[in-house]
Amino acid sequence: MSSNLGQAGGYATAARIGRWIIPAIPFGWTWIPEFGIQKRAEAVVPSNISLREDQLLAGDQLALYIKAQITLMKRTFLEPVVAGPAPLEFPGAAEAALLMLKHRPMHQLTVFQVQHYVRSGKWIGIATLTTLESELLKIRPDFDQFMKLLRIEPEAPQDA
Repeated sequence: MSSNLGQAGGYATAARIGRWIIPAIPFGWTWIPEFGIQKRAEAVVPSNISLREDQLLAGDQLALYIKAQITLMKRTFLEPVVAGPAPLEFPGAAEAALLMLKHRPMHQLTVFQVQHYVRSGKWIGIATLTTLESELLKIRPDFDQFMKLLRIEPEAPQDA
């Protein structure tokens, strides 16, 4: 895996988290196995991009899954403000959506999360940028570039 986006490695050498394929990470970010990437900055809480997976339990609609996630967010976070979901395009996905969340954790700093939900069959991939609201404009271009390179492994064919 390359840490320079201009020199992305091939998929054979790419890092993986489940079905997520991570061929490269932005300059200045650090790879954290089984989690994603993190960017440390002087005197600021680190920003991170986590990659997770889940499964649809019923149906094949991403919208119902996201609706349940929003309900959980509203119960979990202090003063949550949710924007979205909005449709997205993602290579190899049946559907994808963008959701943004702003909230205050215990330390009273405003945290901003940008979440991409990606569905392929019953598989759900969730890529979440978490950063301080004050860092968002500096960090978001790296997240957008990372998302352009990120791929999902195609579903293995089912035996008939």
